[in-house]
Amino acid sequence: MELSCELSPLVFAELYRMLAADNERVELLKDRLAEIGHEWSWLSEAAERYEATWRGNQKAADRVEDLIALGTDHSLLASWVLAALRGSGSSYYFGEELRKAVTQRLLSEVLYVPADIPSRWRPVVVGWTLGMVVGSVDQSLPVAPAMLPADENVRAAYEGLVEHVLHLGDLNPPWPEMVGTSTFWRGTGLAEGLQPEAADGRTAIKQMVIEVRRILPEHMGKLIGQHFSQFAERRITLSHVANMPNRPRFVDVKEQARNWSEIRYTIMGITQFLGSQISSELMDLAARAVREETWSEIAWDLFAFDE
Repeated sequence: MELSCELSPLVFAELYRMLAADNERVELLKDRLAEIGHEWSWLSEAAERYEATWRGNQKAADRVEDLIALGTDHSLLASWVLAALRGSGSSYYFGEELRKAVTQRLLSEVLYVPADIPSRWRPVVVGWTLGMVVGSVDQSLPVAPAMLPADENVRAAYEGLVEHVLHLGDLNPPWPEMVGTSTFWRGTGLAEGLQPEAADGRTAIKQMVIEVRRILPEHMGKLIGQHFSQFAERRITLSHVANMPNRPRFVDVKEQARNWSEIRYTIMGITQFLGSQISSELMDLAARAVREETWSEIAWDLFAFDE
């Protein structure tokens, strides 16, 4: 499957409004915006522009299905701005506040919202990069990010993982053994892909856990650290089966991925590390994912429902 992050104008209105009100990160955001020729006031102006589009779309829409989602270029620009904050602490609470604000407004301003809120109104901020939750497996996972890492193998592996998770959401637990334990294989492989210089899967996962614990609240980082403590060893057990010293037994490992709660931290950890990798790539000046012309090019999407 090919992932794309297409979010409602409401999401961007709230996101830029939150950034414009963030008095602690003003200088970081000013410097970032200056790279593409914008001043601090652009955050408020962008929020107003998306807000006008949201309200205009509401007036024109007869059904919830008629409320638009904007193309991935809008999500990429927002992620590019957010990436400037990657050294300022965890993005977890920022993402929680954004999701809460969007949900509250959606439920108060739109009639007949489905019980399972569509993905366009389910933003998530992971490692200071914007994404959206896809499917109905979980409230915050799996995630379609605004962009995927440059490595095509990592991109394909992550898209395959998301596709698999969405399929698991359609199955009644307990899942067949190999269906769930395959996440150990793909999780370790993604860690190796995201840390290609690591000596082996164990080292790659250790580096991943260190990064995840840096970008998450302490209690969540600790839970992920515990979950991944023997992750690579489980993968080896699944492929070799026979008992070996200092390694989990196959009969035990095969029972550790029978339902969503048992693999949730696997998917969360990989998603967090992927988000951090994406924000790092967005900070790469040589890559220049966003240009000075980007806003003027995508702002045309916001004229159709202008008030």
